[in-house]
Amino acid sequence: MTSPHYLIIGNGAAGVSAAEAIRRRDARGRITILSDEPYRMYSRPGIAYYLLNQVSEQQVMCRSQNFYQTHQFNLLFRTVTSLDVTHQLVHLENGQTIAYDVLMLATGAKATPPTFPGNDLEGVFTLDTLDNAKRIVASSRKAKTAVVIGGGITAMEMAEGMRRQGLQTHFLQRGSRLWPRLFDERESGVVEQQIRHEGIHLHYNEEIVEAYGKNGKVAGVRLQSGREIKCQMIGAAIGVKPNMTLVHGLPIEQQQGILVNEHLQSSLPTLFAAGDVAQAYDRWTKTPQLDILWPTALQTGQIAGHNMVDVAYGRKPSATYQKSSPFNAALLFGVHVTVIGRIGVKSDRGENEVEQISHLSRGASQIWTAPFAATYRSAWDNKGDNSVRITVQDNTIVGALLMGNQELADPLRHLIDQQILVPTAETLLATGSQLPHVIATLWQSHLSSPPLSFSSSAQNNNRFTS
Repeated sequence: MTSPHYLIIGNGAAGVSAAEAIRRRDARGRITILSDEPYRMYSRPGIAYYLLNQVSEQQVMCRSQNFYQTHQFNLLFRTVTSLDVTHQLVHLENGQTIAYDVLMLATGAKATPPTFPGNDLEGVFTLDTLDNAKRIVASSRKAKTAVVIGGGITAMEMAEGMRRQGLQTHFLQRGSRLWPRLFDERESGVVEQQIRHEGIHLHYNEEIVEAYGKNGKVAGVRLQSGREIKCQMIGAAIGVKPNMTLVHGLPIEQQQGILVNEHLQSSLPTLFAAGDVAQAYDRWTKTPQLDILWPTALQTGQIAGHNMVDVAYGRKPSATYQKSSPFNAALLFGVHVTVIGRIGVKSDRGENEVEQISHLSRGASQIWTAPFAATYRSAWDNKGDNSVRITVQDNTIVGALLMGNQELADPLRHLIDQQILVPTAETLLATGSQLPHVIATLWQSHLSSPPLSFSSSAQNNNRFTS
């Protein structure tokens, strides 16, 4: 047979890792990668560090031009307008049509735009692309004051970044504390202390009612409290949605994302999905879930690419994807935070726990805050600004959140991912200040367990590796 043509829409972590997996199994097949951004693969998490002036634009890049040439990847900077899955064609905005044998969508997630009046003024920004980050940096040179809204990782990174760009920064929270769906009161307090230490003005129970402008540019905001803040920039990080524009109306199963089976294959055999747009089965909740996480994009891309080769040659997919414990390590205002598995805060305070995000946040997983059974229990230990909180269910550790000291990140990820039984939940929950020692001991006793799909060192790396 003639060499198959593999077409990948998306040049991020999922798309490129899929292309690499294809090339490892098929040295002759044609591989085309389409990107609507004019860049080689870059680290989307890394753009926060670019905004913080910690890395250059070149350092955000994950692949060189030589990489694409060496692997014979045909990278095209083109925007796709529509898919014809019946005839296996992709239509581009320049009028070009590309035929394929197997297609993978790695279109990622896009920022949810703010809805307040004045959201279309010049000076309103999101932070989901390198171009957006560059525009923020350029605009900061002419501005004095910024207002940031949102409650997740990206909102915090944007507030910190704008402050580092020399702006007087106001950070608005809809609720009474930071990220209440994930942090408990003490954890919120630790991050709050660091935010104020950075010189950022933190406002609780506050949101933008209207942005007003002058000559089409942001001049200030009116808040729910009636207060006004004069500003020249607004940062909005109120969540992300999988980029599903291309699949609307297609005869494939979809919910929030593209529903995929254990092979990352959609209900159409020649169409795969990976990364943010893939909604895959989760063994803990037993439902399809989304992860907007860099390690997940890498892993799903590799599995999808492997199976695309099987389908191209008329074989059944041979690689199976099993969702690992959702894992992310972030540096928020100088505080190291690691989140693993199911760790959402359960509160009985009702209206005081205002949901901070309207959609899933970049750098987060639906699993983190998925509903728990009534039997779940928590235990924690803290020393100064260092803390560890775990969630136990049915004598198994199912989630953990670490602040500060990260020595237990590897042990906890192993125990959670391998679903290791603890002696008894009550014993673990009653350990108090001995909790770190007990966790380390449990880990040591199970080091002979099968290795993880991805090493912690590959994921706990400030999110730059690919």
